[in-house]
Amino acid sequence: MASYGRTDTAFGPMFLAVHESRLIALKFGVDEARMPAAVEELHRELRGAFGLERSDVDVRPIATQVRDYLTGNRTAFDLEFDISWVNGFRREVLLECARIPRGEVASYAELARRAGRPMAYRAVGNTMRTNPIAIVIPCHRVVASGGLGGYGGGLDMKQRLLALEGAL
Repeated sequence: MASYGRTDTAFGPMFLAVHESRLIALKFGVDEARMPAAVEELHRELRGAFGLERSDVDVRPIATQVRDYLTGNRTAFDLEFDISWVNGFRREVLLECARIPRGEVASYAELARRAGRPMAYRAVGNTMRTNPIAIVIPCHRVVASGGLGGYGGGLDMKQRLLALEGAL
């Protein structure tokens, strides 16, 4: 059984889910009113890998790290994440994205090359769009060859995150 909860951050409300102290999901813009829809969406994404129950206490240690990171009081995460429920190329892309150092960026094409499919930059973009653990798996550090590209939290948030990390 996985636990979920929400927290307020300097970048707005966020939804988190953990399993055995490992982060399995982090989503933007989820206030209390949007919680039921976020839980239903995550349940579909997980495809039965985990049951879900609310426990703000279980997510608190990771929520604290996320809040501290987003205020600049922390420069790295000290946590484990679990994407065992993500398959194939998508999983490889997420793991490569997790290796992009703070303060640096990589292009969609570069991430495709690192994941072993150099022509699959559009698939990389789709994977970044559906990243289940945004910020911790830093999809905001993946940019288009000609500019920032898109971002699930909006381009303003992407710019703010990159500025926070010293990448702009």
